[in-house]
Amino acid sequence: MKLQKLGGYASFVLVCVSIAMGVMLIIAFGGFTSSGDIFDPAKMMAAYQASFVAFWVYYVLGILTGILTLLIVLALEERMQSKAPNLMRLAVIAASAYSALFLITMIGGFFRNLLLMGMNDASAFRAFLVLHEFLDNAATSVLGWGLILIGLTAISTRALPRLLGYAIFAFGIVSIVKFAFTVSQFRIGIAIQALLGLIVFVWLGVALLRKPEPSLG
Repeated sequence: MKLQKLGGYASFVLVCVSIAMGVMLIIAFGGFTSSGDIFDPAKMMAAYQASFVAFWVYYVLGILTGILTLLIVLALEERMQSKAPNLMRLAVIAASAYSALFLITMIGGFFRNLLLMGMNDASAFRAFLVLHEFLDNAATSVLGWGLILIGLTAISTRALPRLLGYAIFAFGIVSIVKFAFTVSQFRIGIAIQALLGLIVFVWLGVALLRKPEPSLG
């Protein structure tokens, strides 16, 4: 019970952190005209010099995101492991992989800006920009598979409200293919993924803070 309540509070904190990260991106990339600008070394270096505090805050919040997400999945495992132990164990493994990849991504952002800015090497900086986005989307895709497992478990066992289970399942699918949205610069897809995340984690926060009992849907 204590872990579930902690997971519920973590869900609400994660929502706030996600919104704050979005604000930091708006501040950092306010002058960008297309999503492809994030791969332009000159524009990214100029953005960092103009808004380095926003970048640093974003990376710190990103590290917190990886930790909070794993904590939430662990809370969900406590709630549903008696009904679907194998599925929830796989979901925790996926969340652990996500947390590790996302922490690497955020810490890599610190190193990229601190080490490469002084070199003024556009080619090396571009390579790290691509690597950063690759790791970010790989982490999200891995988490998506865990979310699908959680959604299927919630739907089949009713350990969570059934509609929430469907929402988690949909969020998982969109998270898996988020890399395709990034590569194609499909902003609507990225926005849908972000919005679904906010809805799911707010709903999870409410569900985890309530007394765990079978839901009637």
